[in-house]
Amino acid sequence: MKNFIIPATVIAGCFLLSFTVRIDASEKKGYTAALSDTVKNSQSTMGRQNTMAVYKGIETGDLSVMDKFVSKDIVDHGGPQDVKGLENVKKMLADIHNHFSSLKLTLISDAVSADGMYHFALGRMTGTTKDATMGLPANTPVDRMSVDVVRIENGMAVEHWSFDDPREMMKMMQMKKK
Repeated sequence: MKNFIIPATVIAGCFLLSFTVRIDASEKKGYTAALSDTVKNSQSTMGRQNTMAVYKGIETGDLSVMDKFVSKDIVDHGGPQDVKGLENVKKMLADIHNHFSSLKLTLISDAVSADGMYHFALGRMTGTTKDATMGLPANTPVDRMSVDVVRIENGMAVEHWSFDDPREMMKMMQMKKK
């Protein structure tokens, strides 16, 4: 089970909450109505800024910026068990930088759903494990891609899911054994 900690918490968590965008009630036309291009562009821009703030927080271990756009009742469905509550999620994400050297998180692409309730991002995490805490032996190079989905309610991130290719993890594990 320990071998799945990276895809379940690190990769899932790396992009957690990072696409959140505040949506004013005046911008919503209802849950099923499509947002105007202007509103979607504004939300995408804000989402990118929030993404970069969370990435920097994960890289440094300081995720206090999340207080501005993440619900205190956030639920992260990215690991083997749900992580509930903003403080618990921040602790999980802040600890990631302790286990990697040269940790770098990069936003590749992002999108906003037609109704503005969901944000999607394709991100990349690179670095080298410092220890075996994250399920790989120390000094293992990590280069992972992940797609994350964040649900927004009243302008705050309330749920997060992460999707990655487990075959990537298996390749890294096999390469390290050789």
